[in-house]
Amino acid sequence: MPQSCFCEAVRADGIRQPSNSASSLAFVLVAAVILARGGNKAIANLFALTLTFVGIGSAYYHATLSFTGQFFDVLGMYLVASLALLLSINRIRRLRPATMIGFYIVINALLAILLYSMPELRRWVFGALLAGIIGAELKGQTREGHYLIKAVVIMTVAFMIWVVDFLRLACAPTSIIQGHAIWHILGALAAWNLYLHYDEFAIADRGVRTVRPQD
Repeated sequence: MPQSCFCEAVRADGIRQPSNSASSLAFVLVAAVILARGGNKAIANLFALTLTFVGIGSAYYHATLSFTGQFFDVLGMYLVASLALLLSINRIRRLRPATMIGFYIVINALLAILLYSMPELRRWVFGALLAGIIGAELKGQTREGHYLIKAVVIMTVAFMIWVVDFLRLACAPTSIIQGHAIWHILGALAAWNLYLHYDEFAIADRGVRTVRPQD
């Protein structure tokens, strides 16, 4: 830092990157929409809680540009990705709710330790989690996959914008419009579609049963 914290100019005091910080709250907005929608309660609560963590963690990171902020920012990404991975695996091999929760806690505890001790691996770890999600979804593919496709397309576009911003290929440091801020907004939109994908499946005490989304 500050050369490696994306295009937006770093303020000397106060909120270090206002646009990147404010745009992070798009995840909190999506969390509120998920709760208001009233789909499957278990999945809605999990996604809403996780996305709220992501939004607050990302906003704190860009407001402070501290290692602590970065830790919670990336940990939030791990929480979303690991949740999606477990839900995808659950479609292939149904797990008891207690087993899923146990795996979720253990996986993220290990990821948190890895993130704290070797933060330079954070992007590779996140990429591996995404690859695992795609692999599990391909193995357990059903015809109800349009929301997942939308999420993947949106994240692909978002990642392209992330790269352009990170490499400063198109950069206006003092502008209110920032590529990384757009990445946040598109990421929140992708998370919404990811939630809709998993909301098609209701988690019951004895496994998972397929349900239709209430659009």
